[in-house]
Amino acid sequence: MQDNLALAQEMTVAAAATRNVNLSTDPRRMAVIKVWDAMFRGARKYVESEGFMAVHNMPHIVGVTGACENTDTLFTIDWYDGKKMFLPQSNQLYIEMLTQAVEGGRVYGEIQSFRKELTADNRRLAQFSLFEIEHIGDLDELLGHLSGIVAGAARQVAQDCEKELALFGRNAADLSNLTFKRMTYADAVELLKTEGFPELVFGDDLGATHEGRLTELMGPMFVTHYPEEIKFFNMRNNDEDPRVVNSSDLLLPLAGESAGSAEREFDGAKLREKLAKSSMLAGLIRQGMKLEDFEWYLSFHEEHDVKLHSGAGVGMARVAQFILGQTDIRDCVPFLINRDNVI
Repeated sequence: MQDNLALAQEMTVAAAATRNVNLSTDPRRMAVIKVWDAMFRGARKYVESEGFMAVHNMPHIVGVTGACENTDTLFTIDWYDGKKMFLPQSNQLYIEMLTQAVEGGRVYGEIQSFRKELTADNRRLAQFSLFEIEHIGDLDELLGHLSGIVAGAARQVAQDCEKELALFGRNAADLSNLTFKRMTYADAVELLKTEGFPELVFGDDLGATHEGRLTELMGPMFVTHYPEEIKFFNMRNNDEDPRVVNSSDLLLPLAGESAGSAEREFDGAKLREKLAKSSMLAGLIRQGMKLEDFEWYLSFHEEHDVKLHSGAGVGMARVAQFILGQTDIRDCVPFLINRDNVI
């Protein structure tokens, strides 16, 4: 029995590895590569037309401030003298600072995001491309930019990759003029209760099945104003309903959550208070970290006149999954890196 199990595991890993071979002979794999090229050119074209400045050489070895939500999925590396460092989930906090200094207050960057996902399935990757933006401005303006980025990426693919899309059964015309609906989290919960999820209550996080049903009903959409407790500590509370933060998740058909976005709390005292009471800090303390690891970020807000700013991270693999119309993200990336597959 033990030998059979080991053999089955070896066969699974070997089968997964075949997704990364024969790049020049597999038409669909070459199509994916061309689609990604067009997708990024379209995204860059939008942000550059809107005055965003690219930030290069961002850190790929970070302290715990390179986390964005789930610190349990950080990859740990052994730094000098045995100090523990991490591979980044996001460079959000670093480029946030630049919005306060760059003329126009608009920056963007492209990084590899690393997540220690314990499941290798059709949704999760251990490494993927993250397209991050930050700007001086509010959530409404941010969602306009996010719409422009994703619509621009899809439009460029439709323009340049009609034959490649056809290999995946996709019609380029369907991607040429995307629009995005909006719905609050509270309204989404009430809608889902009538769509087969009566157990949902305010405060629950939305899972893949919930997101899938919403996009079946609404198409590409933004769900906005999530409860504070289930989001990253620095998201700004809504003035009218402090239970929620001025945030949004972009949901795309088949792919689900593809971008997280929010206004950032810019009041230093409030920011420190929000971190101190967050579930994230409790998780960090369990891992031997402490509030002081965020001191550079907190102090910046306490010592400077920081303007209201907002930002987002777009998971480009999920955008590609939506563009290609596939149920399995593993078929939508040029190189697959997950728990079972590395080259």
